[in-house]
Amino acid sequence: MKRIFIPTATAIVAAGVVIGCGGSSSVSSAPPKSTVIGLWTTTSIPNGAAYTQIDRLARPAVNEVFATVANNRHQINDEDSPPQDQFNLQNDIDGFLVSPCNRSQAIRQVIESVLVPDVMKADLSKTDSAAYLGVETGGATGGHFGGRKLSDDVVDISLGIIFGNTIPALGLAPDDGNEIPTLTNDNVTDAGKHFLSTFPYLGNPL
Repeated sequence: MKRIFIPTATAIVAAGVVIGCGGSSSVSSAPPKSTVIGLWTTTSIPNGAAYTQIDRLARPAVNEVFATVANNRHQINDEDSPPQDQFNLQNDIDGFLVSPCNRSQAIRQVIESVLVPDVMKADLSKTDSAAYLGVETGGATGGHFGGRKLSDDVVDISLGIIFGNTIPALGLAPDDGNEIPTLTNDNVTDAGKHFLSTFPYLGNPL
């Protein structure tokens, strides 16, 4: 059973304006409503009268790339929820970026700040084009709305962040000189895909 969690604005941040009580007409400021939402999906299987979560996915290839199969790291992250990523997934990401990637501490911190927690972010106040990691990078990947377009090559984007110079090129951290160019592209194109301009947007493969 696949469940999709779409948090509301009130679940993301305390919303509204607090009105003074006791006859006072003063208005105290409150944090503005957030227009950024985080989305993820889980897969659960029946377990008696309840369901047991066995899989979780938001950004493609995060858990699959950074967590090892050893010590059940994939399974632990699959059964976790985003608030727990700071305790589990973040350690997996950092460990992989140390070895085999040999990335600097500055670059590791930027990557971890973007990928933890693992949720697909979208800014509902923006009307420009969707773009993978658009919210997290301030629109540097092609749009401020976030989410992802069907044509976004999320694997190549991810590989460029992990093994390439994407972070230094965006001015987010100094270049550490430890790029591995041969690992920044999976050499798979969208030539076999057929996108439609209307729902369901995915056509038959060409």
